[in-house]
Amino acid sequence: MRRTRLTAAMVAAAVVSGTLVLASPASADPTPAGTFRQLVGVGSDTTQDVLNALAGDEVNGKSYATTAVKAGDAGLASYDAIEPVTGSTTSNIQTRTGGPSFLRPNGSGKGRLALSMSLTGDKFPDSSGVSIKGQVDFARSSSGPSTSGTAFTYIPFARDAVGVAVRGSALNTLTVDQLHDIYSGSLTEVNGQTVHPQIPQSGSGTRKFFLAAIGLTDATLSPNVPAVQENQANDALTQDGALVPFSVGSWIAQINDVAPDHSTTAAAAGAHLASVQLPGDTGATSPVTTVNGKLTPVGGYYENATFGRNVYNVVPSRAIDPTGVFFDKALYDVFVTNGTHEAALASDTAETVIASFGFMNESYNGSVNPAKHAKLGGLEESGVDASVPAAPVLKATRGDASVKLSWTAPAATALPVTDYRVTLTGSDGAVVATKDVPATSTSYSFTGLALGTYTATVSAANLNGSGTAASWTGIVKYTTTTKATTATTAYGKTPKVVVTVADTHGIVPTGKVTVKEGTTTLGTGTLDSTGKATVSLSTHLKVATHSLSVSYGGNGKLLTSKTTASLKITKATPTVSPTAPGTISHTSQAKVTVKVSATGTTPAGTVRIYEGSHILATGTLSGGKVTITLPKLARGTHTLHAYYVGSSTVNSKSSANFTIKST
Repeated sequence: MRRTRLTAAMVAAAVVSGTLVLASPASADPTPAGTFRQLVGVGSDTTQDVLNALAGDEVNGKSYATTAVKAGDAGLASYDAIEPVTGSTTSNIQTRTGGPSFLRPNGSGKGRLALSMSLTGDKFPDSSGVSIKGQVDFARSSSGPSTSGTAFTYIPFARDAVGVAVRGSALNTLTVDQLHDIYSGSLTEVNGQTVHPQIPQSGSGTRKFFLAAIGLTDATLSPNVPAVQENQANDALTQDGALVPFSVGSWIAQINDVAPDHSTTAAAAGAHLASVQLPGDTGATSPVTTVNGKLTPVGGYYENATFGRNVYNVVPSRAIDPTGVFFDKALYDVFVTNGTHEAALASDTAETVIASFGFMNESYNGSVNPAKHAKLGGLEESGVDASVPAAPVLKATRGDASVKLSWTAPAATALPVTDYRVTLTGSDGAVVATKDVPATSTSYSFTGLALGTYTATVSAANLNGSGTAASWTGIVKYTTTTKATTATTAYGKTPKVVVTVADTHGIVPTGKVTVKEGTTTLGTGTLDSTGKATVSLSTHLKVATHSLSVSYGGNGKLLTSKTTASLKITKATPTVSPTAPGTISHTSQAKVTVKVSATGTTPAGTVRIYEGSHILATGTLSGGKVTITLPKLARGTHTLHAYYVGSSTVNSKSSANFTIKST
């Protein structure tokens, strides 16, 4: 873990003492030719040479193989902004075995564009190019985001500064106002010297940063200022009065013979970095000083808010999220410092290399926290819809100390959903668990939870970032099992449903149970100390087989549960009791009183008096009784019986025989 800032001054001292050998000029893409490595970076000219060194390649004739930064077997592959041998800006590169050959990204902007298109699968650099999906893992950038969003994390890599490389003593000292006027076209002469301003190529991070520092934009830059390749003084400073923005780190590395030379010819002819009067200062500050014959950064200039800058490695935010489905551990291990995890690029060995290339190391190198110098930005591909997904439609089902979340995908956006982030928080707002699942998943369960109130959220993400979250809040409890038994019951008697509620966690269920038929509540009951309840129903349920739903209402610790039961109600069995005179005159009509009774009900309906199979007379019950007048009976003894024909609730029944003697 680093504890002190390592600057180029230390490296300069090492050069003089002989502990660091600087070799003859040379630079290349990953070597030998045809080398492919796992973590591919493109973009900024400013940081290409130091990244080449950290990748373990040969830079300016010196091999950095012994100090190569790796994550396990995963190494860096850093491709130059322009062709390293010929200087061509139109050459192609191939970054994967069997991958496409595509135009070399020249500068920070083009590097970030290539990273964007590597994610979207679009053609680089435009529709005339080729699809480069999956061909780039990170972008070197000497400036911050050009678009808002969260798709990319800009991880601080080192501290640089932007100076002004000039030729001629008339431009030894410049002010911010002078630079503004020179580059806007309103100032053409300084100290009697005609000025010849130049600007790095479009897409250069140094160009973007410098214009912002002097209060201009591409739109307000004078159209008469020609563009040149970034950080190459030999081609830019060919006459007195010429000036161009320049990475101070790159100038130091070139003049110190650490990086490939694009500037020493100009320096020999009088080119140098001008001193700049920084905002709020009365004097001018030089960006560099000399220690033991070597250039080294001036801390005050590098730390200045106007001309000092962080340089970045830009990575997809989702690739450095350890909880995400797109997490790239190798990328994380190389670039990210977070808590006790230190980026490989922030090791003491790596920072020695970084300092040797003219940069200053900071305590926040590798930070992914926007509050500590990291930045967030969106995709940098023009025409891409920047919208994030809407909230999914969420449903939650509670289980045994668990909750299952199910959702329906939100309406489609221009960029498809790539994954869903599921988060569970407790009643205190603390995150209990989080899970990222692929776009093909539409459910996730949190299990083994303690009892309590939780809030679950689900948000859909695409390459632009996460959208609005759908949420659910509820109490997680234990499950229960409800069982119910019944017995066949005659109409008029009380039907009973015996309900037993059980739990698997040793908690005796308490509370109420309810018995329904359809939407009609037939009865309720309260569980006893053993988790049982007997629910008595109406004695007047119709004669039929009833389909019952039996539910337990739950309590503070237990979930509801339910079951079904079948209850059969049969007709009541009646008692038929006739009362008749024993003797009657054959000239009179006997009266027979018949009483029909049944438990819990008063039978109604028809009663018949039979002699054998012959019906003598009929009557209708009223209040369970009827008196029936018989026809005149012939002399003799007549054996009769009463027959109750039954009803919808009471069975039919014959009485015992009785006799009447007619005289």
